[in-house]
Amino acid sequence: MKFWMVILSLCIVAEASAQVRPLQQRKQKKDSIVGEEAVRFSPQQVAVRSFFGKIQHGILSASLASSPSFFANQVSVNMSGGESGYYSSNQVLSLLQNYFLKRKPAGFEFSRFHDLGPAPYATGRLTYNTRGNRESAQVYVSLVEQDSKWVISQLNIY
Repeated sequence: MKFWMVILSLCIVAEASAQVRPLQQRKQKKDSIVGEEAVRFSPQQVAVRSFFGKIQHGILSASLASSPSFFANQVSVNMSGGESGYYSSNQVLSLLQNYFLKRKPAGFEFSRFHDLGPAPYATGRLTYNTRGNRESAQVYVSLVEQDSKWVISQLNIY
């Protein structure tokens, strides 16, 4: 009798785990944008996340300050200890070049995204070296679609 109860218990446990595993796998796929699964994400989400990836790389390598094509015609900029206001894309490049002259990026990654709607945005923590010290700043980037492509419309570093 004990033998059959053990077998029955093992069958129940095996059945339960077989039902949970596919549910966990589906949840992981649904929550992940790795691989940019076009089936699960809208074309806007894929384009926006791809652009945020370029921005992230541009901040890490300080090359964001060398391409006006990243920026809208008019960009709202707020930098701690620096400039704030509306600037042209070329003016933003100059501001960023000055910012990164004093601060060498050591790490940056976007941690929160809102990738739907007319004004997608992302935030993340920038760590940088300045005068031998490691410091950090919060970065906020908002996008707008201009001439059928995504560009930065707001940049806050504080």
